[in-house]
Amino acid sequence: MNAAIETRVLDIVAEQSGRDRATVTVESTLQDLQVDSLEAIEIVFEIEEAFGVQLADDDAKPGTDSLQHLVDAVEAALAQNASAAPAA
Repeated sequence: MNAAIETRVLDIVAEQSGRDRATVTVESTLQDLQVDSLEAIEIVFEIEEAFGVQLADDDAKPGTDSLQHLVDAVEAALAQNASAAPAA
């Protein structure tokens, strides 16, 4: 797990949802934070832009998945991009 990725994802979620960063943890869900579906989409777009990745549509449903799920999805996408990059 990359702490920098986790911190950036949680910062984005807090900023986009208007929540105090201290209340946003990897155990939180978007539902806990009262994030609606439009806000969830905006959060995913912001995360994708920040990390230069494409996340699956189901990575930001405001349901019961914790924010750790989003962190894991970003890490997986970054790893996939790294493995797909041509060797120099």
